[in-house]
Amino acid sequence: MNPKGLQISTPTDTTIVLTRSFDAPLRLVWEATFTPDKMRRWMLPPPGWTMTVCEVEARMGGVLRLAWKNEEADPFMTLEGVFTEVITHERIVHTETMATGSGQTVGTLVETHEFAEKGGVDPKDLFEVVNNGSGRSWVSEIAIRNMC
Repeated sequence: MNPKGLQISTPTDTTIVLTRSFDAPLRLVWEATFTPDKMRRWMLPPPGWTMTVCEVEARMGGVLRLAWKNEEADPFMTLEGVFTEVITHERIVHTETMATGSGQTVGTLVETHEFAEKGGVDPKDLFEVVNNGSGRSWVSEIAIRNMC
């Protein structure tokens, strides 16, 4: 799967790099990425799921909390993390732990977003480094589809 404008590479066994340019000022791309009401517009779940929690405190030590429900469970899946580095409009790093509604951890990772404005277009690089011991990076088709 390679949506228009999205470049995907795997430079190491534990890194996936997603790169995409947006025809928008950097400030707007940053806001869309880290403002809960804007995130809800693009971070769409699979059919039959509803995002029930979207909390983002994009500051050092701030939390990231997302949850989705479906007809089987509420929550069906959660994602929680902490922001460990924030350089506004340049770089942000946060941890992520994805779990099922019963609390079983699905995976953990460190996600790095880097922003650079070039002529009003913002190439946004998303690096996902997996720390789940699987030996190989993972990212779901849903995550790739919804980053675009």
